[in-house]
Parts: sequence; C-alpha cells; structure tokens
Amino acid sequence: MTLAQAALVVPDNRLLFVVSVVVVASVVLFTAGVIVTLLRRSDRQRAEEEKLAAMGTATARILHQIKNPLQTIVLHADLLQNERMVADPLQRREVAEAIIGESQRLVAMLDELSVYASGAQRAMNRQPMELHQLVRQVAGYESGGTGMRVDVSRVAPAVVLADPYYVRQALDNLVRNAAEAMAAQEDARLAISVDREGGAAVVRICDNGPGIAPEKLDQIFQPFVSTKGKGMGLGLAICREIAEAHAGRLEVESALGEGTTFTLRIPLYGDGVSTGALPGLAPEPHSAGAAWS
Repeated sequence: MTLAQAALVVPDNRLLFVVSVVVVASVVLFTAGVIVTLLRRSDRQRAEEEKLAAMGTATARILHQIKNPLQTIVLHADLLQNERMVADPLQRREVAEAIIGESQRLVAMLDELSVYASGAQRAMNRQPMELHQLVRQVAGYESGGTGMRVDVSRVAPAVVLADPYYVRQALDNLVRNAAEAMAAQEDARLAISVDREGGAAVVRICDNGPGIAPEKLDQIFQPFVSTKGKGMGLGLAICREIAEAHAGRLEVESALGEGTTFTLRIPLYGDGVSTGALPGLAPEPHSAGAAWS
C-alpha cells in the first residue's frame, strides 16, 4: 500500500474535529432555539394568565365597591314604602339624605374609574406654572375645617412646565389622603414643602399619622389597592400616572406610628424661578369632595 492509499484509508483527525464541532454546535443551537421558543410561549401564557387574574381582581373590587352603596340605596328606598316612615318628616328627610349621599358616592366612584380608564388618552395642557403658589392654594383650601395644623413655611419658588389642573388633582388627593389618615387623631400635623433639587421641583407632603404597614407599602400604587375601607383604590395609581406624564416621579416613605411622606418630583422649567407673569392658578377639580384612594 502506498502512502497516498494510506492517506485515503486513515481519516484526517482535523477534519473529524471540525465535523464534530459543527454537529455539536448544530445540536446545541437547535436545542437552544427550542428552549427559547418554549420559554417565550410560557412567558406569553404567564402574561396572559396574570392579565386575566388582574382583570378578575379588578372586576371583583369594582363590583364590591358598587354593590355596597346600591344595597344602601335599595334598603332606604324600601323604607320609604312604610307609611309611618313617610308620615314623619324627620325620618323621611334622613332616609332621603342617605339615598342622596350613597348616590353621590356611587357617582364619585364611577368618575374615578372613568378617570383611570382614560389615563392613556389624558390630554395634558402643559404651561409654565408656579408650583409653589399652587401648593399654597391647595394647603389653604384643605386646612379649613379639618382640625389639623398645616405647615407651609418651607415653600421655595419653583416653576415647572405642567398642566395645572392635573397637578392640582394629584396634590389635592395626596393632601386629603393624609387628612383622612389623621381624621381621628389629636395633634394632627401636615407639613408641605417645596424645594429645587437637581433640576427638579420636589414637593414633600409629610403627616404624623398612623403610617402604612411595610407589606402594604409596595402595593399602594397598584390599581384597586387601598389602605382605607372605602374607595376604589385608584387614587394613588392616578397620582403616579400624572407624575410620570410630566416626566416626574411619585415616591412614598412610611413608618408605623410615625407618619407618611409622599414626594412628588417634576422637572423644573428653565432655572425654576419665575421672572415674569405666569398663568393663573388651577381651578378646583370637579371631584374634589373626597380623596380617590
């Protein structure tokens, strides 16, 4: 046998190595492709399941919140069929007031739900506005008749490019949430400050209320989650949406028995200091009678 014939019989080790590498690589790539495809399907399925679960939770929460005032309305309307009840003007008035109050509560909840549902289409009319003046306006409006002391001594000038109406909605809700948390508390205090920090206007709303439990703190911005017995649990979710729509952030810090601080950050307009006449303050929001969450 010649050397040439021996070369044909004995395979080239390098060629075998290359072929082996190609085969192994092909198998690995094929297997990886199958795994990725299965993971993507699993992720999509899991996302759909989570979405359906969230929808179920939201629906249950909505039905529960709507059913309560409806039951009260039906109960009191039934009382009006009692002749002795109708004949007594005082009792008749109490029943009528209960029906009207629960009806207004139901309308407020549906308004809140409508605001949240239309959040993606919310049209912002941004304009340079003096945030510190708006804060003072909200603080003055909310402090009347609540019994709590409101401190606005640390309010620095801060001009932002924002929609005054929606920013006021967010501030109103945050302040009223604090007032409701301290409703049965003596020596209720609320400190509202405005600062300019790192290119942003920073509003801090600090109360000395009961605080929020740590296990609930991470959930309070989620839709349909509420730390109160009433409401749809959409208020803080809407507040965060409003902050993010202005390229800002809404954050919270809380400790049980010590109080809660909400921090709203919105980018400054220019240097953040007004040098000329700016548009007027925001009007009172339509649904200002009660806090959202």
